Amino acid sequence: MSVLIPVPQPSYSQARENVVKAIPPKLLCLLTCGGIDCRYEGPGCWKLNQQAIRGLFSSWVTDDIIAMARPSNHLIEKYNIIEQFRRLNIRSIINVQLPGEHAHCGPPIDPGSGFTYSSQIFMDNDIYFYNFGMQDFGVSSLVGMIDGVKVLAFAVREGRVAVHCHAGLGRTGVLIACYLIYTLRISPSEAVHYVRIKRPRSIQTRAQLSQVFDFARLLGTQLVQYPDLNMRHGVPFTLQHYLNRQAIMLHGQEARTLRHTPKVVYLLCVHLSCLALGLLAPPEIQAELENRSVLRTLNRTVRETLVSKQHLPLLREGYKGAGGSSGSVSSWDEPLGFLERKREVLLDKRSYSDSDLSKIAVIEVQFHIICPQLHKVSRPLLPGSPMLATLSPGHQTTKRASHTLNIQKSSLTTNNNCAKRSGCPAKKALRKYSSNTEVTVILNIRKCS
Repeated sequence: MSVLIPVPQPSYSQARENVVKAIPPKLLCLLTCGGIDCRYEGPGCWKLNQQAIRGLFSSWVTDDIIAMARPSNHLIEKYNIIEQFRRLNIRSIINVQLPGEHAHCGPPIDPGSGFTYSSQIFMDNDIYFYNFGMQDFGVSSLVGMIDGVKVLAFAVREGRVAVHCHAGLGRTGVLIACYLIYTLRISPSEAVHYVRIKRPRSIQTRAQLSQVFDFARLLGTQLVQYPDLNMRHGVPFTLQHYLNRQAIMLHGQEARTLRHTPKVVYLLCVHLSCLALGLLAPPEIQAELENRSVLRTLNRTVRETLVSKQHLPLLREGYKGAGGSSGSVSSWDEPLGFLERKREVLLDKRSYSDSDLSKIAVIEVQFHIICPQLHKVSRPLLPGSPMLATLSPGHQTTKRASHTLNIQKSSLTTNNNCAKRSGCPAKKALRKYSSNTEVTVILNIRKCS
């Protein structure tokens, strides 16, 4: 049975979020983490399967990205974390903490870096170190998030990446979820659910959830053909418009190389030149193809994981969703109450498109009573019928709903009192229908009134 992907909810209640913001940092460390005995500052509270890196509370989110609690100089030495990084081919570490935070948790802060470890330890061992600070239980600006995501995407090309904040849950989960949206073009709900499957209790507050959704909306405006929402049909779209959009999406040497050239034009010209000269495809073409292959594999892994956990419907083989692929459906990211809010709008329409009907079709259910005399139905209505407007949200119909009804004649013979009753929903809705697809169903319902 197909289900809508549930809209993710914050791990913290509104009251708990307010309390966390009001408590002084020292007391917060003592109450929520444990102070010197903080459970996130060592392996004491975690099982071995919760320590992808021995000595740290850590989990693999993808094959290339690990989310972890912050390390410390003591843990790095005791559990030989540098050697573990080498063995796992972790080439980069991304820290999303602010210097000096959680100073009362676990070991003392390193005076040189402001964190519980010296970043120089990693850099001396050819492990790249990046810092994109976010407020604890909070988020960064969208510009800062885009920068962090592009650096993470770049780091993944160099090798595996470790991402951490304090516990490796809230801010770490936000960055990784945004990375998945950036690289795989999946919906924010899918990204949040997948990260939480791999790293339970990730993305904790309302602000963090909102940033993931805001990031997806911002990214979406850069992926459409005309990114400026004020532009309308016929308004000129210049090369500079395209390059400005491309600059937001690209990073590093690639961004500098393609500063004045659209990426698709550059790759196409290089490839055609090589074909004309009988040469093999250049390294940048091979790298692009390999990167796309890796992303397709990751995309398939994400969706299979979500399907296995029943967060996504199991799509039929060969099914193509919106956009020509078994991709995200925008309505999955709307609150579950969107049916109720849109119902009145849909009722006011005089005809229904497939997209309208797909928004309010959820699962195959039994046909409920349309009016007091019309209640005996042998089969449920399926998605697609204009009669859907007379049903409560969540019901389904089909364009051939007239063939699914087996209504007894006795149930269609009524007295004139039914027509006088203003509470008959069928009569109210019928005045607005003009679609030719109503056919027999509408005629039968009119008999009721």
